[in-house]
Amino acid sequence: MDEQRTWWETLFQIDEYATYPELAATITSGEVDFLESVLNLQPTMSILDLACGNGRHLLELARRGYRAEGVELAAPVVAHVAERIAAEQLSARIIQRDMRDLEGLGPYDVVLVMNSSLGFFSDAEHQTLLRSIRNILAPRGTLLLQCLNPYQISGYMQTYRSGWHVVGPGYVLRNSHFNPLTGSIETAYRYVEPGGGETAHPGERIRLYTYLEWLTMLRSAGFQPSAVFGDAVVPCVPFDETSHWQVIQSIRGEG
Repeated sequence: MDEQRTWWETLFQIDEYATYPELAATITSGEVDFLESVLNLQPTMSILDLACGNGRHLLELARRGYRAEGVELAAPVVAHVAERIAAEQLSARIIQRDMRDLEGLGPYDVVLVMNSSLGFFSDAEHQTLLRSIRNILAPRGTLLLQCLNPYQISGYMQTYRSGWHVVGPGYVLRNSHFNPLTGSIETAYRYVEPGGGETAHPGERIRLYTYLEWLTMLRSAGFQPSAVFGDAVVPCVPFDETSHWQVIQSIRGEG
């Protein structure tokens, strides 16, 4: 990860959540309630939070007594999570590496990929990554994948498309659009500092797959999709034509 992208990751993963701590804590607690419910989590299970960002799910799982590890690439974010783990004396571990490099990890009972963290690579790389995830799961282990639903992207974009919001001492301007030719959300950011200085983001592209596309990819990677939900909330909600999110639960297949 280059220096510019690392700076932005620090802004979004550390400074933004520090600006809205109560909201982040409420959302995270509800999402981990969901994980406990649908995955029937047990203290003896080993859990990997892949592309864990600021570790909000990782930390909350550890607070609740689970054996959790996280993988994150940006060095300042990894250091921040490690400091939180040490300060709270949690039984958790943060690992700095690209999410596509899973060699030597596992086996895990559960792998989490939350908040559309899978979508930044090529179709072929996503397929390879799914197979790598399958390989680090224990027999009958579970992958839980949370991603945006492209069929409802217009509804999601009503609040996400553009706007200013406070992050740290300055403001971020976001401009996003969905490109139907590539099936991707493409986003540009600008950060304006209190003194008037500006920093431009190099641009972000997230590939969105339909539920049927995910089923094909997951099965090809050796998974058996077992359930789908319309959001990571409790009580659970069905995946239907109104869902902005799709949360897919899959079991590692044999062979």
